[in-house]
Amino acid sequence: MEADLAWRVGVDIGGTFADFVALDTDSGRLTTLKVLTTPQEPGQDVAAGLRRLAEDGLQPARVERFVHGTTVGVNTIIQRRGARLALFTTAGFTDMLELARLRMPDTYSLFCERPEPLVPREHVFPIEERMDAEGRTLVPPARASVAAALRAARAAGCQGIVVSLLHAWRNAAHEEAVAAMAAEMAPDLFVFRGSEVWPAIREYERTTTTVLNAYVHPRIDAYLERVEAQLAAAAIAAPLLLTTSAGGTMTARRGRRDCVGMLLSGTASGVVGAGVVARAAGLPSVLTLDVGGTSADVALLHDGLPAFGVGHAVGEFPLAIPTVAVVSSGQGGGSIAWLDAQGVLQVGPESAGSTPGPACFGRGGERCTVTDAALLCGILGQGELGFGAIAPQAELAEAAIAPIAARLGTDAATAAEGVLQVAISGMLVEIDKLLARAGMHASELTLMPFGGAGPMLGALLAEAAGLRRVLVPPVPGTLCALGALAADLRRDTMRTVLLPLEAAAWPRLAAVFAALSAEAGAALGEMSGAAEAEISLAADLRYRGQSYELTVPVPARFREEGSAAEMAALFHAAHAESFGHADPEAPVEVVSLRAAARHPAPPLPVPRRPAVPHEAAAEATIMLRLGGHWRQAGLFRRAALAPGACFTGPAVVTQADCTVLVPPAWRATTDELGNLVMEQP
Repeated sequence: MEADLAWRVGVDIGGTFADFVALDTDSGRLTTLKVLTTPQEPGQDVAAGLRRLAEDGLQPARVERFVHGTTVGVNTIIQRRGARLALFTTAGFTDMLELARLRMPDTYSLFCERPEPLVPREHVFPIEERMDAEGRTLVPPARASVAAALRAARAAGCQGIVVSLLHAWRNAAHEEAVAAMAAEMAPDLFVFRGSEVWPAIREYERTTTTVLNAYVHPRIDAYLERVEAQLAAAAIAAPLLLTTSAGGTMTARRGRRDCVGMLLSGTASGVVGAGVVARAAGLPSVLTLDVGGTSADVALLHDGLPAFGVGHAVGEFPLAIPTVAVVSSGQGGGSIAWLDAQGVLQVGPESAGSTPGPACFGRGGERCTVTDAALLCGILGQGELGFGAIAPQAELAEAAIAPIAARLGTDAATAAEGVLQVAISGMLVEIDKLLARAGMHASELTLMPFGGAGPMLGALLAEAAGLRRVLVPPVPGTLCALGALAADLRRDTMRTVLLPLEAAAWPRLAAVFAALSAEAGAALGEMSGAAEAEISLAADLRYRGQSYELTVPVPARFREEGSAAEMAALFHAAHAESFGHADPEAPVEVVSLRAAARHPAPPLPVPRRPAVPHEAAAEATIMLRLGGHWRQAGLFRRAALAPGACFTGPAVVTQADCTVLVPPAWRATTDELGNLVMEQP
């Protein structure tokens, strides 16, 4: 029967649309689709998309791989609709979440306030126990103390317990004991331990990450149950895989406990999809731009591979697990335009989402969004929007922008162009920061815009940022779903060691590398049944006395034959590349070691067609508002542009999943892979 399996399906649920990609491996045909999300009924958008795909030829019984990314977790945090939690922590440290790192979110604002913790202070309960920094028991956990904390948690109406005790990264015995007592005395309350979720040094970050995991657990658990029911109803027997924040995938069973691992799944899978396109096109350095309904996310790709980092903020809280290095700004297609107290035009971060959505959608939205502004400037409205799911209405957009235009003393079109310019400026701020940290100049990069609104604004952003080349993939509006199909099955492990990087410590470091590799490989085998796994290693290193560290990839052979000197040389080189200097004579400290096990996803076909250069003729002439006045522009359909087709902007290219804007004087060409490549003269 397995020989008959041929279909692979990728799904990404965003703030406005649910994106679907279905690949028929027999024929190589790729079917893409967008449907509006159903935040009031999570999971129904998956069912609606599968029905539409079945009408277009999908054979559910032949689906061999189903990969899903969702924003349920991150939206739960942003909207603060998660579980009511209690935090059990070491007596004397119950103010940990309030104290945080004693830093304000905005250093230069006199009115800045720190966000309220997800666990209020009155739900933090002390446990009489103590362990020293070396993991030795000083005071064992007192059962009476745990019982008292549970009674208080029940009285407060808590649904779950987070156990995060001092120095548990070194020795988890006390956390395990407290969790076992809680499970015995209150089996109806779910329990998560900090040493289980992410056993890393730094109590605040470890505790916050565990709180995030527990906070979203009930909603994610219920959501995955509904999606699995929808798959069963659609006769899809393939196991449900979930995209992860690290650009891989995991099983739904593991996702029910490892909830933080999928918080940033959509943004990560978009970068993975962009990597597939970049490698096929032979692009060494790419800046990705994913503009959805809520945010604009940018990342750097080198040879098609993303960078990774830790400390990414989810909502207003740090996430300690490794994630694809993406920076975000609150300027998406659904981001709302508004005037501040000084009458200055602002865009975002509040978004209209899919309900009520942009005003022009006719679903009840009354405030102007970036999408409404693009419609009033003539960019949108030239073809179907969201696979025909939406017929935008210009009169509704005009009514939405009228209050802004009146206060600015201008007409609707000028105000609309201002909204687009402010949105681009907000994205530009984050891009400048990213390039400065990477030590790169914009002229070295190709911009790859995707998402529903990325190609609409990509070339305008490239002009503002100083990039001279833009590549729009064949299916940019559903690239995140395509990336889900390309994501490898992956499991990350780490352990904090706090050892000097010296020859005497190397046997211990090698033993930890070996143990982490075995742990990651076993977890991957449990998820996939695969006997073989590709193992990659990394180390968090710093000069002694530094308060931060660098994550440095190390060769897999270090498990057997590496040396402290070799690892130190890698760190010095990485430090010089990141900060412009290094001190080879300074002592180095190993903070944590990491291992990742990977089982590659089946390769995606990348069809090529010979490119025959020719000048493409516009199907119609339209009017665009660009540069402060209206001008004529050509209208093209993406499907009609054969490889080798060339034309010069200003122009608009329509396709089912997005709209592409080609600014004046930019030269656009369709390459042999179907990419639309725009270059500035």
